[in-house]
This record gives sequence, structure tokens and C-alpha cells, in this order.
Amino acid sequence: MILTVTKILLTLLTLLTLLALLLVTVMVYSMYQSRPLFNAKLAPDQLAQQTLAPTAKALTFARTDDDRLLLVIGLEHGQVRGLDLSQHFPGQPLNPMDLYNNLGFEALAALANDSATTNIIEIPVARLVTPMDFSFPHIAVGTNYTDHAEEVYVDDPPFLFPKLAHASSWHASVDADSSSHLDYEAEICLIPLQDIKGPDAQVTLGLILCNDFTDRWSLLKELRLGQPMGTTGFATSKGRAGYLPVGYLLVIPHNPEFYADINLQLYVNQGMRQNISARQMILKPQDIINGIFAAASQTYYQGKTIVPLLPAGHIPAGTLLLSGTGGGVIFKPLNAWNPWLYLKRGDKVITTANFLGHLDNAIE
Repeated sequence: MILTVTKILLTLLTLLTLLALLLVTVMVYSMYQSRPLFNAKLAPDQLAQQTLAPTAKALTFARTDDDRLLLVIGLEHGQVRGLDLSQHFPGQPLNPMDLYNNLGFEALAALANDSATTNIIEIPVARLVTPMDFSFPHIAVGTNYTDHAEEVYVDDPPFLFPKLAHASSWHASVDADSSSHLDYEAEICLIPLQDIKGPDAQVTLGLILCNDFTDRWSLLKELRLGQPMGTTGFATSKGRAGYLPVGYLLVIPHNPEFYADINLQLYVNQGMRQNISARQMILKPQDIINGIFAAASQTYYQGKTIVPLLPAGHIPAGTLLLSGTGGGVIFKPLNAWNPWLYLKRGDKVITTANFLGHLDNAIE
């Protein structure tokens, strides 16, 4: 009898030891999977040395906290210099989209290059606000970069989903209590400057820096693998208040291919987590537009509520089209159980891009 009990205890001890080893192995491997892909750090002067697009290639607009619209001609040492369009065009609309549609690229570029132009002001970047008002809701692309699709084990081609968060400021904080599994995604937002009535429509697309924050836990809870990717889970997990900070610079390129020269970097607590070349997008901007109309007939859910991808039946001017993120996000299928790996109160997420300025978002 004693030998039998001893054998049972030894067997249980062995099983518990194996289980403990398995748990430790899973924990170590999930931490290994979640390690930063890059060793680079945010340079002390990096944010003070933002690159501005040459006027011949793109127009850059900014808006101040006292509602002045600037045509930006200089950006260095945390100061933006530009033509005060509110003074130069009294009575003209302050929305850069309308101003561009009324005057055109060449007229505004000539104005920026005129050395005799008056009404030039200089103002700290800290006083810049969102450069324009946006239409709502927005639309986003998932897994539009191969390395991101691979890291989250998604074999589907890029997919569309509704982004139901309103745009927030470039330096707005993000609520730490909104998710136990809070994740980031550095992206370029495309902004149609005219209504897009159907696929293959040719319109001018503005560019602005954005971050597509995500509640990965609610995404996993609502995701239905038998449904088309993007139709479940995404509208809820990416639609919380504060989950769409956008930059302080609106860039309108002369050539539609300009976006391909943009590189994005995202840092968490000074350490680089993402380094993305927009040239690596799978769906290019025109492909995204075509794909939106093709996907609009699908049924999308926010929880149990049906939400349309295109409630207006077309893409209204001023809609933010999130073009997708590259590799380096926190989420991996094997670390979904571990909330300690995700963003938490006290973290600082800084996103930068040449020509597009930066975002500075505290997790609070």
C-alpha cells in the first residue's frame, strides 16, 4: 500500500514538474517572440531635426492652436516656419483641403517659393494641432506588409475594416485602462481631397502620420475565424476613444508615388520597435481604394452590431484611410495570454516619419 501511494506521489510530482517546465518554456518563448526587432534608440536630437518635404515635391500644411492655417516652409529645432494663410487669404476657407481644391498645387507652391511673400511666422511645434477636420468613419487595411502578416500568422491577403475611433491630437495620451493588451501600429493615413465615388477614381491623396492603437484582447474575444478577416473583432478593438492619434503636418504630394519615399519608426520608451518603409506596402494607395469598394458589400460587426464599411456609399473627402503597419508589433499568437508584455501606464510611444513629423503619446 505504501509503495503504491509513493508511486502515485512520484508520478504526480513528475507531472507537476513537467507542467512547470512547459509553462516556463512557453513563458520564455513568448518573451523571446515579443523581443524588440531593433537595437536602435531614439537619438536625443532626433525630434528636433524633422525632415520637411521640398516644395517642388509636396505642400505641407499645419494649423495652430489659435486656428491659423500655415503653409509650412521650414521645420527645425522644434519650430515651424510658414506662411500664415489666414492673413494672406482673408475670407478663404481655413481647411487646407478646400484651399488646395480652390487654388491647386502650382499656385500654392509658387506662393511658398516667393521670397517677397510677407505674413511669414514662426511658432513652436508644441502649438500645432490637427491640421484639418476629418470625415468619419475611417477605413483601415490589415496585414498590408508581409513582415507584419508573418509575425501574426495571417495567411489571408490584406483586408479592410472600419476604423471607428475619432482622430485625436498628435500628443494626446492613450488610456492605459482601456485594454490589458494595448498595442501600437505606426501607419501612414491617406486622405482623399475629393469624394471618391467608385473604384479606379483618380483623386489627390494627402498624407498624415497616425498610430492605430489596438485592444488585442477584445480583438481575440470577438474574432470569428470562419468569417472573412476584418469583419469581426477589428471594429471594436480599434474603435476605442483615443486609439487614433494623428500628426500635426498634412502633406499633399505633387506625384502620387511620393508616399513610397516615406519611412516610419516607432519607439517605446526610447527603444525602436518598428522601422517601416512605405515602399513595402502590398496594396498601394490606388489598390486600397479599389479594395474598399470591393469589400463594402461584406457585413462588418462591432460586437453584435452591424456597421457598414461605406455608410455614405462612397469615400467622402477627408476620410482617413489607414494604410497598414509593418513588423514589430507586440502581439504574437503565443503571447496573447501574457498581459505584462503589452503597453502599460507610464510607457511613452513616439512615432516619427520623414516629411510627416512625429507623434508623442503617453500611456496614462
